[in-house]
Order: sequence, then structure tokens, then C-alpha cells
Amino acid sequence: MTMETDDRPTMVNELLWVREAFDLAVEGDAPPPLLDSPAAASRSLTESERARWTAAWPEVWTAVVEHAVRPHDPEAMGRLMRQDTPARERPALLALLAGPSWRDEFGDEVFDDPSYRAWDERSFASIRSALPPNWEAQPERRAVESLAGAWRRGLQKVVVLACSGTFVRSVGSTGLLVTKGDRDDDASYRRALASFAPL
Repeated sequence: MTMETDDRPTMVNELLWVREAFDLAVEGDAPPPLLDSPAAASRSLTESERARWTAAWPEVWTAVVEHAVRPHDPEAMGRLMRQDTPARERPALLALLAGPSWRDEFGDEVFDDPSYRAWDERSFASIRSALPPNWEAQPERRAVESLAGAWRRGLQKVVVLACSGTFVRSVGSTGLLVTKGDRDDDASYRRALASFAPL
């Protein structure tokens, strides 16, 4: 049984930060607030920017999440790393591996913000400090029977959202979104894994 867990999905986290730091009132099936609320972004949005960002967020979220739950593509990574891969092919390979992002639509400068840098550093430190002491303490090991059942139904990757509360969603044929709290609590994680149903 092979399973991936991503507890720090970069593009997903960037979108969650954008939503909160710019106080976007997005509609649709969006996860709950972040566990660690960021400070407000230093940049202010105009009314038209706010309307455009708010309208764009759910669509970008869907694309980013669909990519985030895809299993790692070792073949594409191998082609990117090979020295004989033509330079003209590298941008497409890199885009395939990185997937869509908020940056594609709104630029990198959005994240050149003290709020983002501080929040990202705290997020990384929090994940490092919460690492289980050994393999047996891993949430996936503690829920191995439920994990095996989900794997038999096609689950290949779990993406962990740094959000409060409960938010469990099957994505595509191989992915599951859960919050950190759901993954850390054995009973909640077993329920989340049991709910996985390929779409």
C-alpha cells in the first residue's frame, strides 16, 4: 500500500492566506478559517480588485486542490532533473509539477507581504514542532485499518489543511482533504478516511 500525505501544501496554503489576509468573503464550498489567523495584508484592495479576487478565488481554489491531491509524478520529476532534457521542455514540466496557483492569476508580489512571510514561518515552525516522535505515532499508522479501506477504494493522497474545525472532502478519484484537527484526532481521522468516495 502506497499513500502520500501532504501536511504543508504550498499552493493551497497560499490561497487560504489570501482569503484571510485580504478578508475575502468567498462563496461556495470553502474550508473553515486558518488555525493561525494571519495579520491583515499591508496592501489594500480597490473595490474592483476585491470583487475580482473574490470572484476568482473559488475557481482557483478548485484548480489548486485538484492538483494538490494528485499523487507525485516521479516520471515528470525525473524528466525535469535529467540534464539531457531540452530547455524548451523545462517550463512545461515545471508547470505540470507545480500546478496552478494564485500567482498565475495575480502575480508573485501578492506574497511579498510581511503578513505572508510571518504566517508562513509560523506555519512551518508549527508543523516541525508537531512531528510525531516515531512511525507508530503517525496518524496514518494509528488509523491503518481505515486507511487501508480508503486505499482499496482508490485513495492515494491526503492533503492536510491548516484550518480549524472539520472539513473533509473527497477530491477526484484519488484525493482527500482533511483539516489538521481531523487528522490529529484518531476517531475523526477514521471517520474522514471512511467517508472517502472517488468522484
